[in-house]
Amino acid sequence: MTSFQKYNNYFQKEDSTFMDRYANIRFDVPEKIQNRKYVTIGEKGLINANFIFESEKGEVIIGDNVHLGGVTFISRNRIEVGDDVTMAWGITIDDHNSHSIYWEERKNDNARCYEDYIKYNGNNVVSKDWSNVEDKPIVIKSKVWIGFDATILKGVTVGEGAVVGAKSVVAKNVEPWTVVAGNPAVVVKYLPEYKSTK
Repeated sequence: MTSFQKYNNYFQKEDSTFMDRYANIRFDVPEKIQNRKYVTIGEKGLINANFIFESEKGEVIIGDNVHLGGVTFISRNRIEVGDDVTMAWGITIDDHNSHSIYWEERKNDNARCYEDYIKYNGNNVVSKDWSNVEDKPIVIKSKVWIGFDATILKGVTVGEGAVVGAKSVVAKNVEPWTVVAGNPAVVVKYLPEYKSTK
């Protein structure tokens, strides 16, 4: 049984979309799952992705004609992908910080993870305190192309038709019809909305 079959009540896709054999959905705290769809995928997609929900929160919505070559979504808020989007392999899209940036607020995280790991057979987030972990939605507009090993961080909107270069780290919004690259990602080129290749 695949993870999508196991969690069928929390996942929805159109019949014309194909899930790669390596695609996976993971709930780290299954006893807290809410009665709703955590992942929704549109028509004519080719999906090789890991969908990870470390708590009862989070949602991933993917549009039509989307090709994901090896993407990890980690959601506690909301990640939305438009239509006609292409993503390569090794990509991480994470809508939260995982830990507080402030030591006083995260000083007990490692001890709690260690205790959970022992108590819950390797699951180290069962009793995680999320109250100081910042999360913000991510929106990837239609017609976007994201290169391999890129990382998209919380609160980012990638504008329509934009291209994100390989191994880029995107921490700020990306304008429509631009190419960004680097760590942190910056604009390296502006694109016309339409260009003939002839």
